[in-house]
Amino acid sequence: MIKIAIVDDEEQTREQILRTLKENIQEQHEVEIKLYASGESFFEEIQKGEAADILFTDIQMQQLDGVELGKLVRRLCPDMYIVFITSYEEYAAESYRIEAYQYILKQDLEFRLPGVAEQLIEKLQKQKKEFCIIKDGTEQVKLLYKDILYLYKSKGAKYVNYVTTQGVVRERTSLENALKMLNSRQFLLVERGYAVNIKQICRVSGDTIYLEKGYEVPVSKARLAEVKREINLYWRNS
Repeated sequence: MIKIAIVDDEEQTREQILRTLKENIQEQHEVEIKLYASGESFFEEIQKGEAADILFTDIQMQQLDGVELGKLVRRLCPDMYIVFITSYEEYAAESYRIEAYQYILKQDLEFRLPGVAEQLIEKLQKQKKEFCIIKDGTEQVKLLYKDILYLYKSKGAKYVNYVTTQGVVRERTSLENALKMLNSRQFLLVERGYAVNIKQICRVSGDTIYLEKGYEVPVSKARLAEVKREINLYWRNS
């Protein structure tokens, strides 16, 4: 189930977005759509754990506007796709500052919204298919690739630790075998005992990689140049 949130303080625009999505998306995909009349009401829901996969929000709203809402959302739900709805092209720059996926002018809603929504749903469906099953003691745990921040194995240890957005799980295996199981270029070996999810990297400074959730991972001097090349290549093509 793909969860979509529509936030706009104008009822007419909320209903227009809802109608357009229902006519073009809801019949083809399993989606749940919720409407919010203010940024505050949506943010309160997020704080209670009611997250969404896609957020369509107006930029100009009273009190908490779309830009400020986007900043708050980014802190709590960094993986949420944000699409700004605006009447003015000059607000486009704001969407890039908080890494919004796209912005749509209100006069182009019915023309552009279905295509943008379809692209995002396809991305989310693909992400939900990318997962691995690991054995943590007597339990089997399903991990989505997108939720894995990094993997590490301490010298002499028997277990590989998977640091995820929900916590840490571990499996008795080698790091080499763990990476073979993942079988994805999404995971980059940066140190003898560390591999990071390239999609979770925020920045690189010196020989340290900074990930979402405030995690830091060291990079070996021997691999530093190659690691930076791979990251830059990913960023250019993403």
